[in-house]
Amino acid sequence: MKENLNLYALMEGLIDYAGLFPPANLALKDAIAIYAKDIQSDDAWILGPFILPIAKLCELQAHSNLFMNQKKLTLSLTGKKSATEEECAFQLDEELKQIFFYQNKYREWARVAAIEIPLPSAIPTKSLLQQIADGAKRINAKAYCELTLLNNEDWRKQVDAISEFNQQDRDKLGVKLRTGGIEAKMFPSTEKVASVVSVCVKRKIPLKFTAGLHHPIRMYREEVNTKMHGFLNIFMAGMIAYKKGLGVNGIEEVIIDENSANFILANEGLGWKDTVLQHTEIKWMRENLLCSFGSCSFDEPRMELLELSNRQEVIK
Repeated sequence: MKENLNLYALMEGLIDYAGLFPPANLALKDAIAIYAKDIQSDDAWILGPFILPIAKLCELQAHSNLFMNQKKLTLSLTGKKSATEEECAFQLDEELKQIFFYQNKYREWARVAAIEIPLPSAIPTKSLLQQIADGAKRINAKAYCELTLLNNEDWRKQVDAISEFNQQDRDKLGVKLRTGGIEAKMFPSTEKVASVVSVCVKRKIPLKFTAGLHHPIRMYREEVNTKMHGFLNIFMAGMIAYKKGLGVNGIEEVIIDENSANFILANEGLGWKDTVLQHTEIKWMRENLLCSFGSCSFDEPRMELLELSNRQEVIK
């Protein structure tokens, strides 16, 4: 896979490991042991941070031996949900205190790469967004705001607020989109995913995804009794949207495609149907627009994409 520069640009640091979360629901000792093993593997370049609730930072010390004098533990820390902006601001202040404390305590063997903050079910004020941005800057981390109003069109106002804030702040806040879960009702429609991708790409808002993206190509899965979004569909849709200025309908056309033969994974470029992207374009878009996705399995998504790439090589 590394020999294909285009595939390398797509896959580098693509999968954040979320073994603590459903459906895996592993204990911390098991999930962190898997991560420690995987960051020493040949495929470690595909692996992003270990996703950890901020409330569990205090439990990491017991596992420091897995990373001391080895590769550091890289963390993306998730905050708790809140009902109101006041609750979110108070909670965030307390969580940031914990992060500052444990970042100093663990700095020899761990580092924080990102924080992921669920927005309350309201339009965030500039004050709250500034609090999130300032906290992220202080720990030299990226910050993603999780959208929480996907069941109605108010999510656009959340993105509007983030976009307006980003106009005056050099270090942009990103958006986190939940793309699935353990039940069919937790999967947003292809039109909703396409709409969020469209708005964020047009406004150059960094975007990451979480939940439901275990497979590269969209497919029906009995365990959730619905079709799961494909991570290759979504990332390719976002990249092509940026390159060609696709609207929501064009993006959705890529997201709903269940024919793997339409996706190109070649040394000559990556693409969908007649649109091909080169590694320099892919690398820039991965760094600035379509950042990563969280998965409770590291093996499943990467091995299925490798199998898809190998099949295309055989056919060619």
